Order: sequence, then C-alpha cells, then structure tokens
Amino acid sequence: MNIGPGASSSRRIWMGYLAAVGASVSYGASQTVAKHITDHYAPPLVATAFALFFGFLYVSVIFHRRIYMELRTCRQRGIIWFTLSGITSASGAMFLYFSLSNASVVIVSPIVSISPLIALVLAHFLLRRLENVTRRTFGGTLMVVLGVLLVVVSS
Repeated sequence: MNIGPGASSSRRIWMGYLAAVGASVSYGASQTVAKHITDHYAPPLVATAFALFFGFLYVSVIFHRRIYMELRTCRQRGIIWFTLSGITSASGAMFLYFSLSNASVVIVSPIVSISPLIALVLAHFLLRRLENVTRRTFGGTLMVVLGVLLVVVSS
C-alpha cells in the first residue's frame, strides 16, 4: 500500500495508520479462522503450510507486476532481509497455529499481542537510523502489553 514519493507526509502517515488497522483486523480474523481450522480440519503444520501457500498466491496475484520490478532493482543484501522476514513470519504463523491447537483463542490472541513490545525493542537496536524509539513510545507500548497481560491473567 505504498503511495508515491510525491504524496504529502501527512497523507502517508494516515495511510500507514489505516494499513495498520487493516493488519489488525486481518490478523485478528486469521486467529479465529486458524482456531477453527486446527480444531476441525487439520493439524497445525498442515494448516500453517496451506495458510502460507495461499497467502503467497494471494499476494502474488495482486502485486505480481510490482514484485517482479522491485526484485530486479533490489540489492542482494535486501534479499537476506527478505529471507529473514519470511522465516520469522512463517515461524510466527507456525507457533500461532500450534498454540491455537492447544489453547483457547481468547487466551492465545492477547499473548500474541505482545508482539509490539518485541518489535519496539528490535527497532531500537536494529533500526536506530530509521526509527526513533522514545521513552514515551516505549512506555505507551508497555502499558498496552500490561493491559493484555491483565486480560490473560483474569481469564
């Protein structure tokens, strides 16, 4: 959902926020669907493989021209980062399906929601030049995670 470089920074930020809400809705829905799948249709590894395969097809159909053009101009070091991103995303999906096959979605989903705290810490160490992680940002994220932990503990 990349809007062109000529777009105003305010518009780019709002598009980023809207995409984040879309990601949140998609991930939340996928966890409910994943629970249903692992309870009724397939073991976690099979469910993960099919989910990733069909996700790949979905993205490929929508962005096939753009992917090819951008891969041609991508530096080799970028391929390493793409690979790492794919491995960590696939691992996350695999662990999610395993957890959902053994525990309730209303418990697993909030636990998975601590990912922003992990992303924040990693951004601080790996993206220092690109991301500015302030104490206020860290504190706000920590408060959200603590709220999630309260939901888990109270369940």
